[in-house]
Amino acid sequence: MSLNGTNGSKPTVDDLNHHGQKIQELIARIDSLADPKAGALLQECMETVLAFYGEGLARILEVVRGAGPDGERICDALGRDAVVRGFLLIHGLHPLSLEARLHEALDKVRPYLKSHGGNVELIRLRDDVAQLRLIGHCETCPSSAVTLELALRQAIEEACPDLAGFEVEGVEMPAPDRAPPAGSVPRDWMVIEGAGELPAGGLMPVQTPGPALVICKADRDLYAYRDRCPACNLPLHLGTLCDGLLSCRAGHRYNVRQAGRSVDGAGLHLDPFPLLVEGGVARVALQAEGGPRAAPLGSAVS
Repeated sequence: MSLNGTNGSKPTVDDLNHHGQKIQELIARIDSLADPKAGALLQECMETVLAFYGEGLARILEVVRGAGPDGERICDALGRDAVVRGFLLIHGLHPLSLEARLHEALDKVRPYLKSHGGNVELIRLRDDVAQLRLIGHCETCPSSAVTLELALRQAIEEACPDLAGFEVEGVEMPAPDRAPPAGSVPRDWMVIEGAGELPAGGLMPVQTPGPALVICKADRDLYAYRDRCPACNLPLHLGTLCDGLLSCRAGHRYNVRQAGRSVDGAGLHLDPFPLLVEGGVARVALQAEGGPRAAPLGSAVS
């Protein structure tokens, strides 16, 4: 079985997941054999192979760390690599503790939460279960559960697959194994092409297989909302954005920095979508198949 990635490139997380799925399929086929001894023999073989490679990885890390400061930097880089991290966690060799990785995961999504006037803090980590608290506008935002499910859950699961679970004060989290509603499609992070070119005060419509979105840029921060005014149903990308206030053509105003709250006392609220920027690439989370197709930059600049 080759561990090369697509077209001979280095393997990605998706490539390794594919190999892992293949292993699970082979194990299931062996378990289905009539001979009950086959399953026990397979289990023993797998445990022996894992122990063999675990001892090898431990020895590699020991040699690298022995190289001094340069070796420590290499170990740190290995621990942050999405592919290598999985192997280190399997064998209990990750250089960072569970709590340290949890803090890194929270730091990853804080820019999004802070851009909506909120934040998240770790209250305690006990028995590998984390208790979190939303603060600021995120605490009362009606889309908090969606934000947590898509942003926090993904960041935590990527950095801390060994975490037994996490709870958020005052927010009912969807069960990770809950069956999706009939007719729904999986949520995923989608790249928004052209978002980095959006000027301050600009609005950009984004057509997706799911809901139409509008990307807003207030100062240096990007935001994603459903492209519909809840008061008049007009497309928001036809409006204007000034000092963080998004106004539709009918004059209804919403604060994009406070999760789309109405500033006119109407009790209305835009529908925000988690948007994260990493390495200059903007990604938005939504229920859709395939990636969004950004429309030409018809930005309304204040």
